[in-house]
Amino acid sequence: MTADNYREDLERAVGRIREITPPDLAARFQEHGGFDAPSFISVAPSWTGQVVAIDGSNAMVVEGGSFSVGAIRAVASCFSRGTRAFLAGTGIRLVSIGREERDRDFADLYRECFGCDPITALDDRDRVLAASIFRDTLEYGTATTILEKLNETDVILLDGALRVSHASHDPPISALVRQCARKGIGLAAVTKRTTATWGGGFPLVRSVVALSARLGVSAPWCLRVPDNLLDGTRYREWVHGDTWVGLLHPRAGTAFKMELPRGTTGESALGVFSTLAACSDDGRVTGYPYPLLDAHRHAAITGDTLVQLRQNLIRKLDQSGLNFSDFRDLFGDYHDELERY
Repeated sequence: MTADNYREDLERAVGRIREITPPDLAARFQEHGGFDAPSFISVAPSWTGQVVAIDGSNAMVVEGGSFSVGAIRAVASCFSRGTRAFLAGTGIRLVSIGREERDRDFADLYRECFGCDPITALDDRDRVLAASIFRDTLEYGTATTILEKLNETDVILLDGALRVSHASHDPPISALVRQCARKGIGLAAVTKRTTATWGGGFPLVRSVVALSARLGVSAPWCLRVPDNLLDGTRYREWVHGDTWVGLLHPRAGTAFKMELPRGTTGESALGVFSTLAACSDDGRVTGYPYPLLDAHRHAAITGDTLVQLRQNLIRKLDQSGLNFSDFRDLFGDYHDELERY
């Protein structure tokens, strides 16, 4: 690779970024979707019930070529009118990911969360994805448990989207959507960083924000974006939500892509967004629902915690008769040797 190659690559990257952020982005999006100012729903912040935010975390404790151990945790943080009502968590769980263990641990955790066997086994070819599926299982299980404590006008808030990346999660999230509808409980998911695009690659959230400025729409607001305006999604067969974009505070630094259960409109949608706007005035993350911030902070598996988990595992292995040389052969990474030089 020469300096000329690098300069050409740099120019190409900049050119692509400029292609998807043209000066007339708002006008293009308005024409593409047929939007006008009344398309945006004005939101008045209002606490209509409790907000329970659910988030999870996963990290690898040790990784080997044929076997890995991951750590997962899920937390539910409930707020009512600005005050935390309760904080519930699963504690840290360890899961094994390997040719045989993947099915055993996944099935055990799934039965623990939902009382039945998963319809599809866990594929361990992508260890990171497998760990995230374990985490999602714990999150959906936590949501299912918390639902029993909630009442009409309360809101369950998930981190991510109302779609799943594993077939076995489709039944529990389908049940969650149905039970929320039956009890009159709001359900929403917030995506911190979305890949959603329209028109062959134009960024969705940036386009909606630009359009709101063009039309003079004041925050807080929300906008429903029909599926036929969006570029394709990876897991369309397991999608349970409609796409919305919301700017939840007048001083918010960014808007967010959100999902509500399919067909949620009118007063039901407005009630959810009013509640989310009411809990998005935290100065640390203005415009982002702070119950999700609280759940994230308590769910996160930090570097210090990961070191402690790894040391605990090594100590137990040592007590079982496995020496450090054996451990290094199983879980050592030769990249560590290369980084010494």
